[in-house]
Amino acid sequence: MLLLGSCSGLSTLTPEMMDRAEAKWSAGKPVSYRLVVSMEGDRVERGEFDVEVENGVVTSLKRNGKIVNLKSGEDYSMDGLFKMVRNEMDLARNPSLFGAPAGYSAYLMASFDDMGRLQHYRRAVGGISNSIDIQILAFEAKSQSGK
Repeated sequence: MLLLGSCSGLSTLTPEMMDRAEAKWSAGKPVSYRLVVSMEGDRVERGEFDVEVENGVVTSLKRNGKIVNLKSGEDYSMDGLFKMVRNEMDLARNPSLFGAPAGYSAYLMASFDDMGRLQHYRRAVGGISNSIDIQILAFEAKSQSGK
């Protein structure tokens, strides 16, 4: 598992790493941006999400090119991804919540850019096939005029 993390450029995710990244993101995040996120895993059908955020709110979401109706709690913005990863960190304290047999662990790895944006997140669970892999494929800040 350590070899996998080091070859992929990912580091073991720690609360301190997450805190630093989220603080950087919060300090300089644009109010409007476009984000493309790839998500796949053992129990998740591969999807590419194209997300438009205007004034801090998700205004458009497409999955594999098709418009998705926004639902309460569905947030693929950068803030939403941070929330999801924090939730994963909480669950990893008790790996059985991911379906891991007794004695097995959940392994969380991530990388962030200099602005604190999540670049790549991966979860692997020992003793069971329950991984997830999330990559940011594109990020484009919009100017204040929205162009």
